[in-house]
Amino acid sequence: MPPYDSPHVSEYDSEDIVRECVSCQRCYPPSVEYCEDCLIQLQKIETVPSTINYRYQLTKVIRRGGSGNTFLALDDSRQSVVLRIIRASVLADPRALDRFRREAGLACQFHHPNVARILDYGMLADASGYLVSEYVDGPSLRAVLKERGRLSVRESVRTLIDLCDALDAVHRAGLLHRDLKPESIILRDLPDIAETAIKLVGFSFARIAFGPIYKPGRTNFLQGLGHLPLSPAYLSPEQFRGEESDARSDIYSVGAIGYEMLAGRPPFEAGRTEDFAFRLLNESPPPLRSLNPAVEVEIEAEISRALEKDPQARHQRAVEMKRELINAARLL
Repeated sequence: MPPYDSPHVSEYDSEDIVRECVSCQRCYPPSVEYCEDCLIQLQKIETVPSTINYRYQLTKVIRRGGSGNTFLALDDSRQSVVLRIIRASVLADPRALDRFRREAGLACQFHHPNVARILDYGMLADASGYLVSEYVDGPSLRAVLKERGRLSVRESVRTLIDLCDALDAVHRAGLLHRDLKPESIILRDLPDIAETAIKLVGFSFARIAFGPIYKPGRTNFLQGLGHLPLSPAYLSPEQFRGEESDARSDIYSVGAIGYEMLAGRPPFEAGRTEDFAFRLLNESPPPLRSLNPAVEVEIEAEISRALEKDPQARHQRAVEMKRELINAARLL
C-alpha cells in the first residue's frame, strides 16, 4: 500500500450521498437505486458522500457507532483501506476538533508492526471528520470470542503481551488509543499460539465527553447523540466520568479485555446503563478464578491490578504490565 505524504482537507459534492444495501451492507453511488445482489431498494446514509476527498470510494459498511460509521473503501490506487467518518456533533467542541487534527496528524507519522497505519485524515463539508487507516485482513478478537467463548490462558496472556507491546510504542509516540475493545484487535494466528501477532486498529482521536452534557450513567444516551463513541464495557472509570484520560485508561481497557478473554464475559455487565454505571464506579468485578479456575493466581493479580478504579493503583505504563505478565506466566 503506498504511503500518503500528508493529510488532505477538502470539500465534496453534498448531493453525492452514498447509498447502502441494508442486507449486505454494500455501498453504491447515488445514481444506483437497487442492490445488484439482494435486489432491494438502497437507503441513503446520512450526509456521507460516496467518494471521500476525491480519492476514497466507499464500498461497504463495516461498523456503526454513536460517533459515526466505519467503511471499507478503495483508494485511488484500488487498494483496500478502512475509512471512519466521525460525526460533526462529536467534533463540535473546538477542543475535540483540535485534538482530532493534532493527534491524527501525529499518528500519520507513527509506524509499528503491530499497529495498523493511519494513512490520511481530513474534514468534510458538513464539519464531520474522516480518518483513513490500513486495512488488516483477519478475524478480530471479538469474532474469535464470539465463536469460542473464551481463550486459553496461554493464548490470552500472549495476546495481552503483544497488545501491551503495541500500546507502549503508541504511548511513547505521544498518542492514546482511547477506544480499546475486542474489535480493536486483529489476530493473525490462533489457536494455542505458534507465535500470534496482533494488529491494533480503531483509534479514537477526539475527546468526546466535554462540558455539562456529560453525566455518569448517561452512556447510552450520549452514544445515541454521538457524544460518546467508546464501548462502555471497556471504559475506565475516569473516562466514564468524563474526566481527562491518559495512558492508564488504555491500561484499564487492556485489563477489561484480558478479563473477558479468560472469563468469557466483561468485568461488569448490566441491563440498564444506571446499573452498569454503579457497578463500574463502585464495585469490584467477580474474582477471575471464580469464573475460570485454570487462571493462575499471578495472572489474576495482574488483571485485577489493571482494573483498579484509581489510576495510581494500576500499572503506570504498558511496558510495566507486559513485564509483569511475562513474569507471571513464566514465559521467559
